[in-house]
Amino acid sequence: MTAISPPAFSLPEPIVRRWGALLAVLGLGLSHGCAQARATILELRAQSITGPGFSLQQPRLRLHTLGHGGERIDLSSAALQFGRHGGWQQATFACTLHTSGPWRCDAGTGQILSRAYGPLSLHFSGAIAALNGAAGMQLTLRGKRAGDWRGQWQSTAGGTWHGHLQGQAPAQTWLASLLPPHWHSSGTLVVTGQAQGASWHELSIAAVDVEAHNLGWQSPDGLQAAEHGRASLRVVAMHATDWRGSAVLHWQKGALLWTPWFAEAPKEGPVQLSSNWLVGKGFWELRDGELRWPGLGQAGFRAGRMGRQPLAWSLDAREVQMRPFYAQWIRPILSTGSVPARLDAAGVAEIALRFGPGLRSARWRWRDGALTDPRGYLRIDGISSSGHWSATGPGRAGLNWREGAVYALPFGALDGDFTLGPHTLESRSPMQVALLGGSIGLRNLRASWRTGRLSLRMNGALHDLQLAPLTRDLGWPPFSGTLSASLPQLAYADGRLSTDGTLAAQVFGGQVEVRDLAISHFLGTAPVLTADIRLHRLHLRPMTDVFHFGYINGALDGYIHHLVLLDWRPVSFDARLYSQREPGLEQEISATAIENLSRLGGGGGIGGLFQGLYLRLFKTFHYEKLGMGVRLTDGVAELSGIGGAEDAEKSDHFTLLQGAGLPRVNIVGYNRRTQWSELVSRLLAAIRGETPIQGGP
Repeated sequence: MTAISPPAFSLPEPIVRRWGALLAVLGLGLSHGCAQARATILELRAQSITGPGFSLQQPRLRLHTLGHGGERIDLSSAALQFGRHGGWQQATFACTLHTSGPWRCDAGTGQILSRAYGPLSLHFSGAIAALNGAAGMQLTLRGKRAGDWRGQWQSTAGGTWHGHLQGQAPAQTWLASLLPPHWHSSGTLVVTGQAQGASWHELSIAAVDVEAHNLGWQSPDGLQAAEHGRASLRVVAMHATDWRGSAVLHWQKGALLWTPWFAEAPKEGPVQLSSNWLVGKGFWELRDGELRWPGLGQAGFRAGRMGRQPLAWSLDAREVQMRPFYAQWIRPILSTGSVPARLDAAGVAEIALRFGPGLRSARWRWRDGALTDPRGYLRIDGISSSGHWSATGPGRAGLNWREGAVYALPFGALDGDFTLGPHTLESRSPMQVALLGGSIGLRNLRASWRTGRLSLRMNGALHDLQLAPLTRDLGWPPFSGTLSASLPQLAYADGRLSTDGTLAAQVFGGQVEVRDLAISHFLGTAPVLTADIRLHRLHLRPMTDVFHFGYINGALDGYIHHLVLLDWRPVSFDARLYSQREPGLEQEISATAIENLSRLGGGGGIGGLFQGLYLRLFKTFHYEKLGMGVRLTDGVAELSGIGGAEDAEKSDHFTLLQGAGLPRVNIVGYNRRTQWSELVSRLLAAIRGETPIQGGP
């Protein structure tokens, strides 16, 4: 037995040539030894051996001649490393080497312990070129964590080679290097690969096909997960000056959660993602990328990075179906409970986005669009929009729609033109929308999203809005007439609609002023309206004719302080209405109105012999004062008359009407506290149960 222990050395030349020469020398030595003895053992040891793309630590090579003309080779190493991948330990290889003809290694076996893949067993056999000759090798690799792999490798005398690999492995093992630490994964990967090159360590072209079955993963917090996935990936790579190639991914089945987004593989067919790619020194690039998502649309994309510069990428989406796109990709990133987060969208869109870093520009076109709130609070049909936006300069947008409705109030078409800033939108010209038989004019509209939340400001006017459909749709007591008003500064932010200044409307020959108007949870499930209202010189005759309450002539002043409506129904307020003399306007009231006013105050009607007789003999009566106060708190209405709340607190009765002249009729209420629902029932009964008195001067 001969043992040789040289120091550490390296192999700068191609490894096949060096190992071929070494084995040739050893073969000559062994042949010479065989002539002298039936068995000879040669052992080589080194501290380390390094070569192009590999290293061996504490290798030991042992050759044992066999009696039938062959040699037994045993190779072991304390650590084995290929390229940048380490962690291979306790590697041992053995085979029977035949040198009588073309050198051949049969019945080769190997054992490797890997930190990443656990214990591995290797079986191989094949021909080894003596010097610059052709060679071939077949191998099988098995491991509980690594899977089962079979490979073939073949080289030619000219130095070229090609190889083939097939295998099946647990997805958990191979995804561990791609997923963050502590993520759990499952499933099976089936891999087929082919490659060829100019020498054993120089790869020229390769193609890899991977099929994933029942693929799944989950982050420790459960916010990122996938389950029941089935997908296939094909990657082709070629090397010249740089690496370049193509990749195609098909997603056929499964569900994916990447909070806040959730997606399932479409039933119409697989999702396809494909791209050409290029990788060079200090840069990479994806070219001619394409995404096809059945039922959603298709898009082209590019991406790349040069050195340490920010990632730059672009997306050009075509024929995007807005209904699934908005529901699946837009709604999840909107504020929960907000109006946009509830909407359903329709139509077809084209979207072009540029990033790097952040969103740099956007172009869009939306046609045949619609927005609908499932709860019925908002609907807009016939939407079309197009425009462009830039993070560095002004952009422009157009918005049109055919019709719509808000809280069941229908409105007409809009034609809008806007200037876009990085975080702002401004109207370029006044806009007008048909509403309730009239119109609403909007001007100086400005929107901002600089803080990440949308806010709006505008002003305008209401022109000849018909009140009958307004009161009907809001469930208020019905009355007709028109409403015209100026709109002071109107603002919207965080779901709250508010006004600065006073909203003034001319109605019933007088004026209504609304101050501090605000609506919280606008378009929400339970909107809250707050306001202070002042009434000035409203003419009673057209008002009472509208309400079918009975004929009352005269002028009315009043106020409604601290008004609060919840879901458009009164919750609390402090109101007082009282007559105000106006020159040339007689203060008269019909018998029907007297009866209804008496019931409204809590009485059963006008009693007494004389007053009852008056009501049957006369159609109208004069009055000196008329007034009523209502303070609503916790569903209870506290009533007062012409003397106000302070006068009512001094006694258990209050005066609603003080007559004048002869015959004189007074109306006195005795039920100062009543349920608000009961008071509303009396008012509606009075409105529906009587026919207006067509009398008076």
